[in-house]
Amino acid sequence: MPCRHPTLAEIAQRQQEIRAWEALNVGGYRFAKPGAVIGFLVCGSLVVLVVTPIPPNWPWDIPTMILAVFTAVATVTCCLLWFDNPHPPARPEPLAIVPFSRAENLRLMADQAAEPYRAVCLCPGCGDNSAHLIRGATRDEPGWAMVIRRCAVCEREWAQA
Repeated sequence: MPCRHPTLAEIAQRQQEIRAWEALNVGGYRFAKPGAVIGFLVCGSLVVLVVTPIPPNWPWDIPTMILAVFTAVATVTCCLLWFDNPHPPARPEPLAIVPFSRAENLRLMADQAAEPYRAVCLCPGCGDNSAHLIRGATRDEPGWAMVIRRCAVCEREWAQA
């Protein structure tokens, strides 16, 4: 059974899945514990200010109580998030890059259209964009080829004029 090489579209899709997973998996709710503790202290102090008969705080009782209620709601939300135990899905694994054999490279080069030489180009096998290794063309490779590029990642070879 021949080796299955992932296509450039499959590699790009998997890289996008990995980036999306890393963006969403931030390690839980980091603000929940400090938010719950600070919210509890602020809410408690606001309630103490409202119920104590220290003059002249009576004009501020209603706005202070409203603020205490909103703080209590935020505190309860932070407490629920603090004790939540999210189970994120497993991180997607990068696709395995299967090295190309010499026979596969010769078959692919035979079917390849003439391609102009570029100093830096995209590997047709894995999408690696770098300055790939260059060697001279041999007699069993396309006659129009001046150089043969070799990708260090997937060992794919392709001809350039």
